[in-house]
Amino acid sequence: MGAFLTQPVRSFADVYRYPKGKLLRMRLRNGRPLTAQFFRWISERYPLTSQLITPNSIPTFDNLYLDMNGIIHNCSHPPSTEDDIHYRISEEQIILAIFAYIDHLFTKIKPQKVFFMAIDGVAPRAKMNQQRSRRFRTARDAREKHEEAERKGEKLPEEKAFDSNCITPGTPFMARLSAHLKYYVTKRISEDAEWRNVKVILSGHDVPGEGEHKIQEFIRLTKAQPDYNPNTRHCLYGLDADLVMLGLLSHDPHFCLLREEVTFGRSRKKHTGLANTNFFLLHLSLLREYLDLEFSSLATQIPFEYSFERIIDDFILMGVFVGNDFLPHLPDLHINEGALERIWTIYKEILPEAGGYLNEHGTISLPRLQLMLNKLAEFEVEHFEAEFADQNWYKGKQHKEIEAMEKARKRGKLVITRDQQKIFNQIKKFVTHHQTKPSPSDRCTIVNTLSARDRRFLQELTDSLHLRATWDETDEYGQPLVVLTFDLEGVSEDEGEDVEEDGEWESDEANGEGDVAIQRVLQKYEKAKVVENTVEDFEESYEQKLKEKLDDWKRGYYKEKLEINYDDPAQLGQLVYRYIEGLQWVVNYYYKGVSSWGWFYDYHFSPRITDLKNIADLKFNFEYGRPFRPFEQLMGVLPADSMEHVPSAYRDLMVDDASPIIDFYPKNFDLDMNGKKQDWEAVVKIPFIDQERLLRTMNSRENRLTAEEKSRNHYGVLATQFRYEETQQDNYPSSQPGFFPDILKNQCKSTPFALPTLGDGIDLVMGLLDGVHLGASALAGFPSLKTLPHQGALGFHGVNVFQSDSRNQSMVVTITHKHERPNTGDIAKGAIGQKTYHSWPYLQEGMVVAVSDDMFKYELQQVGKSAKVVSTPHNPFQAIAWKKAADRIEYHNSKRFGVITGNVDVVFHVRPLKGLKRLDTGALVKDYEAADKEITQAWQLSVQQVTFEDERYLEQEAPPMEQEFPNGERVIFLGSMAYGTAAQVASTTKDTLDISLAYFPTEYKENSEFTRIVANRPSGKYFPSPVLARRLGISALALSRITSTLMVQLSDGSKTNIGLSLKFESKGLKVLGFSKRNDRGWEFSETTALALERYKAAFPEAFHNLDSRGGDMVTSAELCPTSEHPDQIVKDMKRWLKAQDLVDLETASLFAEQLEKETVKFVEQLADQFRSTKSHDSIKRAVVKGIPRQAVLKPSHAIYRLQGQSFFLGDRVIMVQDAAAGGVPLAMKGVVVGIGNRDIDVVWDVPFMGGETLGGRCSEYRGSTVAFTSCLNLTRPQFAVGGPTGSTGPKTVGQTAPFQPRLGPQPAVQMQHYQPAVASRNPVAIMRNPARAPPANGNLQYGNAAKGIRPAAAQPAAMGHHDRLASVLTGQQRSGQNVGSQPRQASQPGQHVAHHGRPHAVVPVPAKSPVKNTTVLPAPTSPKATNGHVDGANQQPGRGRGGARGRGGPGRGRGRGAPRPAAAVAQ
Repeated sequence: MGAFLTQPVRSFADVYRYPKGKLLRMRLRNGRPLTAQFFRWISERYPLTSQLITPNSIPTFDNLYLDMNGIIHNCSHPPSTEDDIHYRISEEQIILAIFAYIDHLFTKIKPQKVFFMAIDGVAPRAKMNQQRSRRFRTARDAREKHEEAERKGEKLPEEKAFDSNCITPGTPFMARLSAHLKYYVTKRISEDAEWRNVKVILSGHDVPGEGEHKIQEFIRLTKAQPDYNPNTRHCLYGLDADLVMLGLLSHDPHFCLLREEVTFGRSRKKHTGLANTNFFLLHLSLLREYLDLEFSSLATQIPFEYSFERIIDDFILMGVFVGNDFLPHLPDLHINEGALERIWTIYKEILPEAGGYLNEHGTISLPRLQLMLNKLAEFEVEHFEAEFADQNWYKGKQHKEIEAMEKARKRGKLVITRDQQKIFNQIKKFVTHHQTKPSPSDRCTIVNTLSARDRRFLQELTDSLHLRATWDETDEYGQPLVVLTFDLEGVSEDEGEDVEEDGEWESDEANGEGDVAIQRVLQKYEKAKVVENTVEDFEESYEQKLKEKLDDWKRGYYKEKLEINYDDPAQLGQLVYRYIEGLQWVVNYYYKGVSSWGWFYDYHFSPRITDLKNIADLKFNFEYGRPFRPFEQLMGVLPADSMEHVPSAYRDLMVDDASPIIDFYPKNFDLDMNGKKQDWEAVVKIPFIDQERLLRTMNSRENRLTAEEKSRNHYGVLATQFRYEETQQDNYPSSQPGFFPDILKNQCKSTPFALPTLGDGIDLVMGLLDGVHLGASALAGFPSLKTLPHQGALGFHGVNVFQSDSRNQSMVVTITHKHERPNTGDIAKGAIGQKTYHSWPYLQEGMVVAVSDDMFKYELQQVGKSAKVVSTPHNPFQAIAWKKAADRIEYHNSKRFGVITGNVDVVFHVRPLKGLKRLDTGALVKDYEAADKEITQAWQLSVQQVTFEDERYLEQEAPPMEQEFPNGERVIFLGSMAYGTAAQVASTTKDTLDISLAYFPTEYKENSEFTRIVANRPSGKYFPSPVLARRLGISALALSRITSTLMVQLSDGSKTNIGLSLKFESKGLKVLGFSKRNDRGWEFSETTALALERYKAAFPEAFHNLDSRGGDMVTSAELCPTSEHPDQIVKDMKRWLKAQDLVDLETASLFAEQLEKETVKFVEQLADQFRSTKSHDSIKRAVVKGIPRQAVLKPSHAIYRLQGQSFFLGDRVIMVQDAAAGGVPLAMKGVVVGIGNRDIDVVWDVPFMGGETLGGRCSEYRGSTVAFTSCLNLTRPQFAVGGPTGSTGPKTVGQTAPFQPRLGPQPAVQMQHYQPAVASRNPVAIMRNPARAPPANGNLQYGNAAKGIRPAAAQPAAMGHHDRLASVLTGQQRSGQNVGSQPRQASQPGQHVAHHGRPHAVVPVPAKSPVKNTTVLPAPTSPKATNGHVDGANQQPGRGRGGARGRGGPGRGRGRGAPRPAAAVAQ
């Protein structure tokens, strides 16, 4: 890697973190937080659309598209650094972070055909207004934060902070980034097999157009081609909300959006980089079906043909109203205030009378749009009335009724109309029914078809009764509602229970007085004079007055925000024309591409909705023009603070007062919230660019540009396509010499890529293509609600998608049944042993192993010589547990997904499909999870058949040897004498193959040295609490308190923690290297012991009084009773802890294992030392002939074969998967320094591109977190084939650790139940030189017990598929049975072995054991007594209790007799 290895920069994984307890705000483009309102609204209205992805839940995708600007922004200024003025990052760090991000997404999705990366190029003029506003805002915010820090006297780093405004087309940074990305793609295709069969396209910053629209144009033009597959599967990654719209308008149902997890409120989860970042798929296939449920009622109401694809087009147009990147949103339409729901309600109302759809394949029908705008105008008037209801003009006169009431009031009377009397009676019934015990959940709903007069009457009545009226809700039919609730002053919703407990509705007065007051109001309206409903002259005069006040309101709006005269029809007409023209430009842009590069909306705000009228006859003529050149855009969007990114020829134009365009670059400008609540949503009021003046000024200086700058100022550049060229092997230069290495064997060819073209009978396709699979017939992995009968209805269901109940309506799906439920026994007979599809509607395969109801559990059991479904009744405790589990299933589906299942009477017990496993024959068979991964699901949510199965999990016969292992194929040798050595296939026969390998003979002995370092590290020795307490001379209670959080109260009432905070029992946390928990309690390391000894020596009196009293709080006087200044001693203790770096130590799960930074450093030094002694002359080369296929490991087979490996800290490993697995090169070796639930942390021998520091624990670029199946454990060979006795070599240090059971929930260990490959009958060994002397210690031999090998079992009789399936389900499969009746290989330490190996898809059943973790005991080489115990592994049964399992043996002592089952465990 050259000088790259020595660069002192941190890695991406260490900076891409979300701070704990902080709001996660997704970034858009230049760092402005993207409002997640639309994403949240969609996810809560349609709860099933978003799916948290797991490795087995990701569909197969043909095409993956990356909107790169979101990645660039997150990698250059991660969310965790948003307000950190001290944060600095180098360009090298940014580039590596981008590489790691692309690696992560590519590896996660694995596209099969196209990988399209699009960076924003020069944008249309319409978008540049927004870009300009954001960049000016970013620069001002950065400048103000810097000035504030300097005022506070903060010392800032000397390096300049990264300016995100450089992420703009044409800057030097973007030019360098393009070169880096081309280098990266070339390197990946040359070195990673997974990239070679994919068409990789990079559309860089020099290709005009926004990233997401370049992607959309590629999809649109590709879809128009005759050879386009209508079932192409798309995955689009990006953070823009409008990507939902772009995905929908493709009208391809097999379309998903990929994005990171979005949290709302305070995040409870601490993110630690990409490996631990959750990703979600937004399934547009489900969103389409939800939208169909939303609008399907129109099918019977409209007089023209109902077309759902046309409904989607209208949906996209309606989304433009509430926000887009090109036009300001219409006033008062905010997503979080129900804007979309209001627009859709109006749409459903006007469409039957519109005569057609609003969006005619990208052309707006303006007469139909006018109908919608007219209805929206009514909302604006209502909003105006509500906003100004407390003004004097409104208070003084409230319609005709007020005048009548004033006249009647003189006579002591009240006058109301008939309609108002009905309203009063309904409210009276509500109040009297709930008066004695009201709660916030009591609701009275009135359909809001009221006149303005009746609405004011309703408001006055509710005010008199102290009720609260909400006017913005709708019912399931879309009708507007007025919702009345009790106004419980001072009582929040969370305190509702307290209100109920009080038993009465208490006002400010006593209860009795409150009831009297309510009755007085009710009696007043009961006695009111009732008149007929008539329209009087006063109503007309009121409407006129309302219009006058509304006009005054709008005059102020236009004057203040737009600086135009409302009373000038020409000015207002031009504003309306430009806005409607903008709507058409946006729709054109979405459907057909840029219609005009130069068009833009030249106002900061939109017209009022009531002024959008007379638009039906408007005509638009867009001039296509040309895009800006990169430098022209830079000068148009960048502020003067970012002029370093502009060529020096233009910089003075941004700051010189004499510059003809100096007014384009204001330092100070106003922000207008315009009805928004978040500061970042404000409108930036800066002047628009005069394009003609800008270009004229720049042209006069173009001759000053350097040759390099001129090369960056072109437009019209094509994208680049990369493909694998096997015959090409040239040198590709580094994109940054001295940091990245040259690619010495470049097998990637890049060529310009031109988009497909139209013409010659090829036109854009609007809508669906023929042959597309929809609904239940969709391809595997693309969910559909239609796989089960259901109904949908909108309602306030309170779904909980983002850790809080939604306050909006959701589409609630109810599962319907066409027939009565069969008898549970009949269901069990038909389902057990059969595959099913669980997790509806996502449909993942599994196998039913049991069926249960509230009385019985049905399982397949062996009865005599046959297997039958047997019912076992629940005991009382099981019955209660079953009922709770069934209720939990029903509640979870309802609350999280908005799915009403009905009563859960029957439950399926399902073992999910975890993948395929590879047999020794080379065949691939389905492999199901073990019992500990069993899941339950409601019978009514199970699906038994699908149209398309996932082709990745279809069982396959063994391919021919020459096809599976072609000559030159890279493999890993699994022979016992050179286990884990990289090799190449030399030749093959029908059943065997020959390989050539090269290795360092000393590496085998080196492995144990790494284990020895780990075993002998200072923190590796732990002391039980009582032992450490005696060593320190303090009580166990004192030790417990000082190692916990110990708060001490000072005399001023403040509190200080003087404890080490090393253990958190309730949270299940420990501090790595300091504490751990086992069945005997807490234990502490030597590091902790030494720290406590120093602590006690520094503050002996405090330690002496640690257990002076109980409780968690002590005072400083109690802790230091003889001191004159006890507070000072406590403060000194706190300072001492800080000086010793014993404050805020990082916690980890009780089950996590991790080496400390100091030990990792020793591991690195040892690896460097070993590497320095190696040379090409010390390489040993050998040829191994005639070996079976199971003696080698192909990188693509690792995921199938390396299941169930056990790892320990310090184990030596080799990477056996291609570089896509985290970017680690194939065959690179390293050492395990951390173990998680599904992956391991590894420090590799040398740095590599994409490496990280594992949170600062290792050197730069040397660490990574990889899956269990991506590495082969060299220290503990678990898949070795061959050897004289099947031996896997001498046992290394650390394998004989004492048995330590874990407490609490067990972490999910991936692929832990797996049958390793069996040993070959013909030993496999490297050909040795007969003249070479044998090793000094000879060939060590170990007995079967030492290696955990079970005694050979009797050969069972041949079994049919049905009997074999039955035996597995009943747990009766013989442990020695395997494919072809081969004996099983030994299990490894800490590894459970499952009964696998059958050629059919069966469920693995683990051997039951009362012990969680087993440790292989070393077997003595002879039956010699050891401490009174005798090995009876190969002896005859002895006497004692239990016959063959009795105590004793042929020798004297207390040994167990009997041949025992495999892998003796410590008791």
